[in-house]
Amino acid sequence: MRKYFDWVRSALFSATAKDTFILFVGNTASAFWGFLFTLFIARAVSIAEFGIFSAAINLVTILSSLADVGISSGSVNFVSEHFAKGDSKKADEYVKASFVIRILIVLAISAVVIIFAPFVSTKLLATRDPSVAVWAAIIPIFIFPDMFFPYILQAKKKFLHSTIIDNAFYIGRLLFALAFYVYGGLNISRAFWAFGAGFIVETILVIYFVRTDFIFSNPTKNEYKNLLKFSGWIGVNRIISSISGRLDIQMLATMAGAFATGLYSIPSRLASFIVVLSGSFSSVLAPRFAAFGDKMSERKYLVKSTLAILPITAGIIFWIIIAKPFILVLFGTKYLASVPVFQALAAAQIPFLFTAPSVSAIIYAMKKTVFIGAYSFFQIAAIFLLNFFLIPKFGVFGPTITLGATNLILAVFTWVIVIRHYWVESK
Repeated sequence: MRKYFDWVRSALFSATAKDTFILFVGNTASAFWGFLFTLFIARAVSIAEFGIFSAAINLVTILSSLADVGISSGSVNFVSEHFAKGDSKKADEYVKASFVIRILIVLAISAVVIIFAPFVSTKLLATRDPSVAVWAAIIPIFIFPDMFFPYILQAKKKFLHSTIIDNAFYIGRLLFALAFYVYGGLNISRAFWAFGAGFIVETILVIYFVRTDFIFSNPTKNEYKNLLKFSGWIGVNRIISSISGRLDIQMLATMAGAFATGLYSIPSRLASFIVVLSGSFSSVLAPRFAAFGDKMSERKYLVKSTLAILPITAGIIFWIIIAKPFILVLFGTKYLASVPVFQALAAAQIPFLFTAPSVSAIIYAMKKTVFIGAYSFFQIAAIFLLNFFLIPKFGVFGPTITLGATNLILAVFTWVIVIRHYWVESK
């Protein structure tokens, strides 16, 4: 009994637990500011207008993920590796190489969307207003610092600084929107401008915390080559996952219209807290799995990190139970039909939560990124086909069935790989 108590105490007060707590609190806070931002917009505009806004922001998320091409994972791997060795010069070279690759891709993607703005608005955003597509192209530039620099700070295990930068963007955006909401002037256009306000606030903090020393480093072709080689399959997975993970809202906008999209977007936004939690946990696991180099230590850490998910799952189940009063208090009776949709989405995200340890082990410890990349091809095909058949039949519940099925398959797929590697092959 004493041994068990000591193990629990060491787990609760370990460096991993501390870093997880910092990231969890920070990411939960940023998700909360993002939730309030969504809340104000949902209350200020009609359900159909909110559907158009949600489709646009959903496209922004897809474009931003496309621009990542797995470089964030590559930067974490190489920056954390060289930073741990005390080689800050080489770490800065990888930071700059990552920065150059990411910013060039962001600008290229944004330019393409602007060129085809009328087509994008009509086919993907449930509106004929091309300015909505133009905004969807500009906003990825505004959120670039938030999609890049927190990963660099996490690679150096500066988790507190990364959460401060992340929260600065969301708070700046929220305050801009809140000012117009209070005086009754919040609309879709001003909601888009709020991203620019967040960009200004965050950029100031990036300069303060990250500084600009890495800009003066001189990465060689090897740094670019190593990043692209490591990020290859992860990039494939990131690109396909960014599309497949957002197909629900985009396909609803195309197949069911703006109203159904708006009705689904509230539950989707709430359920995204679970994804944020999973991402926070994965960010803590990544540098540790990358640094172990010992199969036995990796296996013990895999078990330890998986057990930590159990109380989180209990919290999600409780949230599902109180979903109706929770949504009614925040959004009013206008979104009453969203309650069962949220309950289904939250339940569908539980298997995804359990993939955080297994996927992190596969990428950063086993270095078998091909498995994650290969799965993504199945994932996008399954999500598209299931949504294509289920949305016409079940409406807003179609994507929830799809999400639950694909998340469960991912959990089984990744855990079969790690169990075989750490337990079966070790015998």
